[in-house]
Amino acid sequence: MKNVTTRKAAPFMAAALVAALAAGSLAGCAGASGGATSMASTDPVTMTTKTLVKTATNEMTLVDWDVTADESPLTISSDDARFADYLASLEELTGFDIENITMQVTITEFAGAEIAATHENVTDNMYRIDALEAVVDGQSITYAEGDFK
Repeated sequence: MKNVTTRKAAPFMAAALVAALAAGSLAGCAGASGGATSMASTDPVTMTTKTLVKTATNEMTLVDWDVTADESPLTISSDDARFADYLASLEELTGFDIENITMQVTITEFAGAEIAATHENVTDNMYRIDALEAVVDGQSITYAEGDFK
């Protein structure tokens, strides 16, 4: 009985690990300023934005929206019911109250592993958030590709 519970909880544990790693990498980004210190990189709105963007990007690799590169850029919005589960998982992983969100996402297809039994070549997607606007925990946040490089 315990093994069944463990197998069911494995995806949630994996998602929690991704979020923890993203938070750790964000902490590293905030500390490495090349000698100059900046309050802008550690203010709460910036940290919320970084956490949301990193977690959202990581979480995209775990979902299957049945989309192709031809549909790029993809608009992910809290107004679109097909993204409700994805956005709920972002709230759960980050602990944020995401009141509304809109993201423009570029989809790039790449060849995955060949399935040995059928010799079928699998195609997977990579996602990049180009722009994000949201109200999170009562704060308006925005992001454009390259803001945190």
